[in-house]
This record gives sequence, C-alpha cells and structure tokens, in this order.
Amino acid sequence: MAKAIKIRPPFAWLGRFWTPVGIASIVIVAAYFRISTLSSMPPGLDDTSARIGLQALAIGTSHLLPSLNDANGYAPLWVWLQAISVHLFGNTALALRLWPALLGTLAVVTTWFWLDGWFGRRVAWSAALLIAVSPWAVTLSRNGLESSLFPLLVPLTLLVCSRAVRRPGTWELIALGAALTADLLSGPIGWLLVLGVLIIGARTLAAHKKLLEFSRSRVAGAAVFAIGAASLAYLIGASLPAIKNMPKDLNIPTSLSVIGHNLVYVLLMFNGHGDDNYRHNLAGEPMLNAFVGTMMIAGLLVAISRLHKRAYRIVLTLALLMLIPAVLAPAGVPNSSWAVGTLPLIFALAGIGTGYMLELWYATFPINSAARATGQGAIILLLALSLLQGYTQYFRAYAGSTAVYLAYDEGTTQIASHITTDKFAGERYAVVPADQISVINYLDYKVSGYQAILPSALQDIPIATANRQFYIVAASRDEAVKILVAKFPGNVLHPKYSQFNQDEIYYTYEVTK
Repeated sequence: MAKAIKIRPPFAWLGRFWTPVGIASIVIVAAYFRISTLSSMPPGLDDTSARIGLQALAIGTSHLLPSLNDANGYAPLWVWLQAISVHLFGNTALALRLWPALLGTLAVVTTWFWLDGWFGRRVAWSAALLIAVSPWAVTLSRNGLESSLFPLLVPLTLLVCSRAVRRPGTWELIALGAALTADLLSGPIGWLLVLGVLIIGARTLAAHKKLLEFSRSRVAGAAVFAIGAASLAYLIGASLPAIKNMPKDLNIPTSLSVIGHNLVYVLLMFNGHGDDNYRHNLAGEPMLNAFVGTMMIAGLLVAISRLHKRAYRIVLTLALLMLIPAVLAPAGVPNSSWAVGTLPLIFALAGIGTGYMLELWYATFPINSAARATGQGAIILLLALSLLQGYTQYFRAYAGSTAVYLAYDEGTTQIASHITTDKFAGERYAVVPADQISVINYLDYKVSGYQAILPSALQDIPIATANRQFYIVAASRDEAVKILVAKFPGNVLHPKYSQFNQDEIYYTYEVTK
C-alpha cells in the first residue's frame, strides 16, 4: 500500500498554534450556529419538549427518579439534565434548549478528537466543520428532545473506547464505564450503542485472547458500568407498566413490507428526500447538501474497500446499527431525530471521502505545487460554501417558513404568555388540542386561575354568572366557537395575530353576560 501523502495545512504560518486556533475557530462557529437567537428560534415550543419539561419540573428533593416512558424517550439522563436547567432558569422554552446547544457544541470538539485518533487530521477537520454547520445537526441542537444527546455521546463513547484499548489504565476504563452508563440512561438509541460497543469489544478482546483477563483497572471500569446497568434495571422495574407497553406506545411496525419501505426512505433521506417534519427539517430537504452527500458516498466506498482495517469496520457496523431506530420509526419516515445516532458516523464518512479526494488529487500532482494548492483550495471553498448553505437554510429559509411557526405551536405559546401577563378577575380557559396541552401547562407551570382543556370539554362548563375568558387556539376555533356561542350567546370573538406573518393564531372569547 502506498505511503500516505503529507498535506501542508492551509494556515501553516501559525506554526504550533495551528491546531488550537483551528479547533477554537470551529467551536466558535458551532456555538454561533447553536446559540444565536436561541430564545426565539425555533419559535414557540413543541409538545414533546414540553412534556420532558414538565417531568423535569417534577424532579425535586422528594422526587429524584423519573419514570421511563414514551414522553421522555425512556431517557432518565435527559430528564435529570433538563431538571437542572429548568430549576435554574425557569419554565421557559430557552431553558429546554440550553443543554442541546451546549452538547451540540461539545459534540464538534469531541468528534474532532475521535476522528483525529482514528483517521487523521484531514478527516477530523472536515467532519468537525461539517457537523458544526450542518442544518441537520444544528436543528437537533436547538430543541429540547433527548435526541440532542447523541451527536455527543456517539463520538465520546468511541473516543474513550479507543483510548481504553490503547492504554487500558484504571482511569481510562473508568471513563469508558461512565460513557457506557450515560448511553444506557439515554434511551433505546443509547442501548443500541452500548450493545454494538460491547459486541465489537468482546470480539476484539477474544481475537487477542484477552477476553477473560481480569485486572484492577478492568474491575474498576466494570464496576462503574455495573452501577449504570443496575440504575437502569431499577428504573425499568419501577416503570414496568410503561416498559411493557413500550412496543405499543412506540407503535413499531411489524410488517416486513413496511420495514422495507422505511429502509428505502431512510437511505434516500441523506441525498434525496429528507425529513418532512418542520420540527427537524425544512420542506423535505435532503439531510446533506450536494457536496457533503457526495463525499459521504465516496467515504462509504473507501470504508468498504478498507474493511480489513478495524476503524472502518467499526464505523460501518455502528452506522448500520444506528439506522435501526429510523427504520422502525412509527410514522413520518424518514424521521431525522430517530436517525440521530448515525449523524456523527455519516459525517465521519463524509470526512473520509473528503480526505480521500485530496489524496487522489495529490497523487495526481505529486510535484506541481500550484496544482496541489488548487485542489486544497477547492476543498476549502466547498467547505466554506457548506457553511454558507447551512446558515442560509436554517437562519433564512427555515426561520422564515410559516410551517415552522405552526410546527412549534405559535398560537399556544402566545396564549401561555398572555395568561401569565394579562390580569383578569374571573375564570380563564385555554382551549387547545390534546397535543398542545403540555405546552401551555409547562409554560404556565404553577400559574393559577386558568385551566387548559380540549374543545369538547367546553360542554361540561356550567352556565353561571361569573366572568369567564376563553383563549382558543386556531386549530380548535370551529368546534370551540360553536359550543361557546350556544352556551354563552351575545359575546364577541376577538382574533389575535401572529407577529411573524399576521395570520390569525388564536382568539379570545370573554363572557360577561
């Protein structure tokens, strides 16, 4: 095999400061993409994040252990993290987005160190920058879902695994046990990750006839992992009814034809038609832009051709394993949040592809410095264009889409704000669909004098002389108004408008007669 060609970094004039300056620059870019306008973009709040927020608010001195259920993604670690945030910063949408933004930024650094150790600097720089600016990664790092954990947990687990293999000391194995514990407490995607790592690790140790060796460092690492496994087992036992209903709650498809169709859609989402859910993506746009998608395919081919090398085998194996949740998604396939476990691995393949293209270019022009510089400049330009495309897609197209405001329940969010700030001497009701009740209950947590109800529940409100004020979200308007006009005639419905596009988003109906 030919010796790898050394490529001079584009900013070699920085000397030994090149690496820390480069890493710091990528971190600044990643942080900007994740923190800029975080309190207002995405607008409003989605019900899944709100349900996690309600469970986080319930965590306190008398209640420390969350139950495992579909609402929190069976991820107690995420509830604990969000509990810290909401107790420090209050029951706001921003409080639920702080951890995702922080973890998403740390994921970029962790990915760099992981890929630098496995595939070299060239791959590390490319993949880290692409994750920093990719709309897929950025969108998942700006909401309150438990999927925000995995852009960090996947590279972190692989990083500590590789360090434990190279130097199996006590602290390295304790770090490995801690990483696997975090995976176990992060829901089904984390369980799959632990399963994959344990199988690969056991096979590697068995090949070197070291599987049954025992040492003080191994016992220490195993003890930390055992604590995590025992904690998960206890939580499963305490949440047994929800665990038994897990397949039903997740609505996992059992038909092979459905699974086959899902697999096709999932594979096409990277370069073809992406996620149609505006909470995760923009209008079915591919999860990767043209350059990144092409490099991912090139990296996939390179990895297949180098299967004799362990690092490439592990990346491909885990990429396939992490696709399973997306293939088994109950609805809305492809769902990019269910495929989040593959995100670092997909961008690792894109980095491998980018590095390989540079290798080919340098091999074609081993002496001509102008041609070598041209090839390097072309890659840098394409990476810069990926940055521009990522910014434009999220902060311009996505932020300017009316569908995003609908997906994040703008009307319900505005109702919650007015209930908090408006004064009213009487009974107040927020009339919202079932999937939006958690949003208003989280944002108006412990606010007295109101009740969130379904439109059909208006039938049960007794007719009395007390003043009443009804806030009606647009989706509940027709059913709610029909009941209110029949029960409390002679009052006026007042529309309220979106600050974004001036559409009617909710209504007030005040009963004084």
